[in-house]
Amino acid sequence: MRNKLYWIAMGGLSFWLPAIVVNAALDQKSNLWTLNVIPLAGVTLLGVASWIGTNHMPKWGWVLAGIYILGPVSMLAPSVFLHVPSSPNVPGEKTWMFLFCLFPPITLWMALLNGMIISVLIATVTLPFLAAYLRGPGL
Repeated sequence: MRNKLYWIAMGGLSFWLPAIVVNAALDQKSNLWTLNVIPLAGVTLLGVASWIGTNHMPKWGWVLAGIYILGPVSMLAPSVFLHVPSSPNVPGEKTWMFLFCLFPPITLWMALLNGMIISVLIATVTLPFLAAYLRGPGL
């Protein structure tokens, strides 16, 4: 169980954290190309680092789960640090935001809104194939 949680955390962080850092470094002026290449490069770097460090590839299925589980929180986190004001008269806004973060498919919707949908879809299609390929021919 701990191994699965590790790959969920590493997968989510390797995908979302580089995009957040680059977007903050560019002062929120990054283009769609940057927003979609950086997260995929982070996941690729995770695979390379795992292979070099342990001679094993990551558990790609759990990496994908981490991308979806940490997605809503990762996309909302920069607004907390930038102190972006929210709409003033929405009752229960914080409760709704918390509930949205617990619903991983909201990652697709939020990625569509911020322009990262291409990288999320590429990861969604590619990582299950990598997981099946590394599992071997006995599927």
